[in-house]
Amino acid sequence: MALAPRFQAVLASAWISKREASKYVQEYVKRVQAERSGGGAPQSFTPLIQVQVLGVNERTAYEALDAINGGEDSLFHARAKQNVVFGVSDGVGGWNESGVDPSVFSRTLTAYAARAAETAFVLHDSDDVDPRDVLRRAFAGMRADRVPAYGSATALVLNLSLASGALRSAQLGDSTYALLSRDAKASRVRARFVSAEQQHRFNMPYQLTIPPEGELPPRDEPAADSALFYRPRVERDELARKSIEADDFGDLAAVGFDTPLDAREDAHQLADGDVVVAATDGLFDNVRVDEVEKLADRFMHAIARSEGGQVAADLFGGLAYSVAAQAVANYIQDDLRSPFAERAKLAGYSYAGGKPDDVTVMLAWVRETARVDAQAKAAALSAKL
Repeated sequence: MALAPRFQAVLASAWISKREASKYVQEYVKRVQAERSGGGAPQSFTPLIQVQVLGVNERTAYEALDAINGGEDSLFHARAKQNVVFGVSDGVGGWNESGVDPSVFSRTLTAYAARAAETAFVLHDSDDVDPRDVLRRAFAGMRADRVPAYGSATALVLNLSLASGALRSAQLGDSTYALLSRDAKASRVRARFVSAEQQHRFNMPYQLTIPPEGELPPRDEPAADSALFYRPRVERDELARKSIEADDFGDLAAVGFDTPLDAREDAHQLADGDVVVAATDGLFDNVRVDEVEKLADRFMHAIARSEGGQVAADLFGGLAYSVAAQAVANYIQDDLRSPFAERAKLAGYSYAGGKPDDVTVMLAWVRETARVDAQAKAAALSAKL
């Protein structure tokens, strides 16, 4: 009989495509102009960001998510024994010029990653899942199934062990993550680790690629709610399974393409109250780390003052929304000294303002089960008195 995991987590995801953000911003500007001329009430900036909040523990039902309609971005999360595997992917937009829809690739990659995570072999329930192996088997599976998902995408896969609180990462490209902890001395939330972008050169991130086969037919502009992608085959024959396990991507490496074996790996130990912020470059190209810290500090203070439960989960979802909204608010400013503009300057380019992009963020709030149970009991007792 397996021991109950020491930790649990709350996942909060938020996403908005560049296309949807642009539509909202145009309407927002019209409302602001009308308010200024008519003396109406100030308009709040509330872009239509999609948010999902989910608790992951031994007592509640859990349903994996394998893809989203986030423009050229996608995300996933899955459960494997006492592990939560999650990540993001960003389709490379340059393929649009060749008639390839890069969103199909990123969504398909996250769908395959979710399946690879769910079927990961772990000898004991408390063993960690290897995130680079999840990425390897996901991409090898796409190749073995010969899905017509062409193009390129960056990828970030993380594994959170609920048994130990260990976090392992596999990062390929400029989708990055930050670890936030409460600094007891300063009494505020601070980033204790921020992963660096993995770039060949400025604005040329590492990426997985499946080149198109033959000449592609012209494609129509996809509908706003289009979310085409391919899920892995549930049943594979022995030959396909062996092909996936044996794939070393040598053919791709030989012509200079990046592979899952190029992913940068790292490991961290998390504690009660820590927050993982994983995102595509639409976030950290536009929002400084200290801005994320301030938002997290405000929301985590509110969570600490709440009675826990659904109120705390809703507030955590509010943090995910606010982080994504900050990215949109920043990238529409032409005179902003954005992180992307600063990196462009270091690379010898002149660029001002934010960088319009799809924005996808995934937050994981780590909780120690014993503390959650103790707080719940204290709250119940207080309600009776």
